[in-house]
Amino acid sequence: MTINIYNDFSDYMMFKGIKNVDVIQPKCENMDRDIMEKLIIEQFGVIHCLHEKSLGFDGYLRNRLNNNTGKTIEGYRISIKKLASDIDSISRHEPKNSFEKLIVKYGKGVMERGENCIRAAYGADYLGIITRSMRRGEICLGNTGFENLSQNEFIEVVSFESCCYNMVEMDCYLFLSKLKRKGVKVDFNKMAEEFCTIEGLDESSLKFLLALISYPHEFMKCCNRHRAGKRLWHEDRFSQKLAKALIQDGDSLI
Repeated sequence: MTINIYNDFSDYMMFKGIKNVDVIQPKCENMDRDIMEKLIIEQFGVIHCLHEKSLGFDGYLRNRLNNNTGKTIEGYRISIKKLASDIDSISRHEPKNSFEKLIVKYGKGVMERGENCIRAAYGADYLGIITRSMRRGEICLGNTGFENLSQNEFIEVVSFESCCYNMVEMDCYLFLSKLKRKGVKVDFNKMAEEFCTIEGLDESSLKFLLALISYPHEFMKCCNRHRAGKRLWHEDRFSQKLAKALIQDGDSLI
């Protein structure tokens, strides 16, 4: 039996007819709602084709793919625990600046929202979704935005850098969550349902997607950056980012 050997997964995808390009002209995300929803659904079709072509990969990679199955939820759980610790510490010692005042004012509500999202994700047969994904060897592109994935005569991809083993739902989640945080006005419940229909996924996957899209991603990211000290911003800058995050995270879908 011959085993096909590839340097990177991108080599395999190009063998399957995917074209690696330097740039894709991104679509305008500030357009009529109906047109935007149509473009998103078309993008789901391209994502599905990509999933179909990558499914069942049985070659050998010199540079192996990461397995990110389950890492997002685990990371979100850790962020919630760290935020709870921050709130407790700040409350015991009194807020020292505008950033800490915002944490005390909004942190508990954000934490509860995050916990609700995690519960909803687990309640949507999360373990069953993981099992299906691992059994089928599902692979995600990671970045399925308009600027990285398109279809003309061929399916075109700019970067395969974020490719990994993961549930196919994650390609939809990352795509829709980013649009939601950018303030794109579409019916995200409807969009998630359309994706599940195209991919042949059941109600559990829909509930799982809505739970993840509802997670307060931007608020948690800002808190994590502040805690890690990776951004050398003044406290007022962090406060502005945190206030903006509340808007970007928008309303929960669950």
